[in-house]
Parts: sequence; C-alpha cells; structure tokens
Amino acid sequence: MAMHLWMVTLTLAAFLAMDGEVQVAAGRIVFLRMPICEHMAESPKCPKTPKLICGTDGVTYENECHLCVTRIKTKEDIQIIKDGRC
Repeated sequence: MAMHLWMVTLTLAAFLAMDGEVQVAAGRIVFLRMPICEHMAESPKCPKTPKLICGTDGVTYENECHLCVTRIKTKEDIQIIKDGRC
C-alpha cells in the first residue's frame, strides 16, 4: 500500500512539473516564456529593433513589445514559445 501511494505521488509530481510545457510538431517539448509587459502603458511605442519571437497564438512578432501590445489589446495570455519565426 505504501509503495502504491509513493508511485501515485511520483506520477502526480511528474504531471505537475510538465504544466508549463507545450507539445509541438515532431514530439518536441517547448518551454514557454512569459513576456515582460507589466511596465507597459495601454499604447506603448515599441522599438523598431527586430528581434523576432514566436507567440503561443502562432504569430511571429517583431519583438517582445509587439507581443505585449497584442496581449493588452486582446486580453489573451499569449506567451513566447521561442525566439525567431514560428
């Protein structure tokens, strides 16, 4: 009985540890990154510096600021999947 409870606990811990992961094509696991938007006003002026990032909505953003603007406008929890194009 104690061994069974221990295995259930380990299994549950493994599922909780995977909470911030997204399954994508080819079985690759990607860890999401939250953009830093808290300091931004309702309509900030984003820098023109391109630093492409891929959002969880499948959109490639010019940089993190543009992703934050979309988060503010849509009130969606868009996070960063990876640097670069989607």
